[in-house]
Amino acid sequence: MAGIGIWLMFSGCETTLELPTNDLPKLTIISHLTSNGSKSQRVYVYASQSPSDSSSFVIPDNLDVEVTELETDYSTTLELTSEDNETFFKFPEGFLKEGFSYTISAYAPGFEGIHATTVIPKPSTIANLEISDFKIEPSTKNEFKNIVRYTLTFDINHFESNRYYHLVFYNQYDGFDNAFLVDPELSDDQPFVHHYDFGILIDRNDLEPGEPLTFHFVDWVVGDHDLNQVFVELRTITQEYYRYHSTLARQLIIRQDPFAEPVTIYNNIEGGYGNFSGFSPDISSSYLPQ
Repeated sequence: MAGIGIWLMFSGCETTLELPTNDLPKLTIISHLTSNGSKSQRVYVYASQSPSDSSSFVIPDNLDVEVTELETDYSTTLELTSEDNETFFKFPEGFLKEGFSYTISAYAPGFEGIHATTVIPKPSTIANLEISDFKIEPSTKNEFKNIVRYTLTFDINHFESNRYYHLVFYNQYDGFDNAFLVDPELSDDQPFVHHYDFGILIDRNDLEPGEPLTFHFVDWVVGDHDLNQVFVELRTITQEYYRYHSTLARQLIIRQDPFAEPVTIYNNIEGGYGNFSGFSPDISSSYLPQ
């Protein structure tokens, strides 16, 4: 069980990117906007010939980052901030709102100006969350562990034309304040993309209308740390978010196959690199059946 707090789900900084480059460095933007969670109030802007690792970026001198809310035409200049051993630009408190569109622009001397546009979508919601086939069995390899098996089923109430989703699953155990990420067992007949870090990516067009989603889990518990509660976070995401994360996931997969066709990471930053996209979370939970 790799511990992670619930709000850590809203991390805005990604890892590996492989994109066509030239000899001149360009500005890169990485930001996934939501109106909830402090981590997603962050914008990472740095200079690179290829945005390969956002944990070691270089921020140019005299870098200006401006964001405009398109519905009101209100613009604000973001302030450079350092926190949690990271340096980033931060949105003002309460600035980001569901259903609103935003354009971001970045400029620095010696670099081409870059810009991108996205929206924070109105969220779809989870309904009829149920846990079934719950079983606890002693581990055959470690006497101090118990293996937990269960099935989750639920429906998605799609808000209007929402199409793309990122499902994240995490569990709460007795004796721990934090929740822990878990991933379902996916079969070959499920048309979902396994996110490279956590959860799965879903295209609504791949779903059977009227059919609930079903996922099988295998987890384990130790001592008195029984599984207490399961959480499902449904992120309603923009097309830019889906294409970026799904192409990145596919690229990491094909690295295991020397004969696979290369995958180009989706980029929606005009004049530069990276991803500027939005999402809105809806979180549902259920206690274990008694």
